Amino acid sequence: MNHLFEIDFPDSLAHIDKTHHFLTEESELQIPEHIASQASLFVLARYLEGKDVDFEHVSDDMVIQLARHIAKLHQIQQSNWGAFHQTEMPSSQWSARLQSTLSKLAEMHRITIPEQVLEKALQQAAYLNIETFVPIMLDLRWDQMLHQQGQLSAIVDMDAFVVGPRELELVLLEYQLNEHQAGVFAQAYRASAEWPDLTEQRFCYRLLLFMMNSLGETDLKKWMNAPIRW
Repeated sequence: MNHLFEIDFPDSLAHIDKTHHFLTEESELQIPEHIASQASLFVLARYLEGKDVDFEHVSDDMVIQLARHIAKLHQIQQSNWGAFHQTEMPSSQWSARLQSTLSKLAEMHRITIPEQVLEKALQQAAYLNIETFVPIMLDLRWDQMLHQQGQLSAIVDMDAFVVGPRELELVLLEYQLNEHQAGVFAQAYRASAEWPDLTEQRFCYRLLLFMMNSLGETDLKKWMNAPIRW
């Protein structure tokens, strides 16, 4: 994340209040009130009632709530991207920075990335032409949220919000929904936002997320060949 978005984590914690305040205004879900934070040291936020969401017990209502939350944020578009508090990189730089990050991660990853896999991802990334960017959560997982009485109630982890391509977040989410849930999500999302085509972006983003250890998978073949939901 630091290389791709110039987020400078954990120093970026000094600016996390901006993320809290923005999401408090824009999110469909509750956001913990920011109290204090300091670069590289801590974030202090007010406690919220609720229970951790268990991905094995996610209801259709929760999926719909998540879709509405994400669709609303995806409608807040801008031409620059980067760290949430400092989106200064122009759209023309996304492709090159993504290619650079893929190459850098492949060099240092504990698992050898086959040359043909990396080359395919780099070629796909080279043809990307992303013009608009939105708030996305690069550690989006069900366990980052709370629920009350079967309804999503809050998002409690703010440190991985950046401004980037919405397709990247949707590719991450694709791993966390079964076929039925994916259909429910897409229908709710389409009610308020246009659905993007992931076909020409999925492969390079999947490899990026694998090398970022987004969900802890260590089997590259299994990860890259996961079911396509959309």
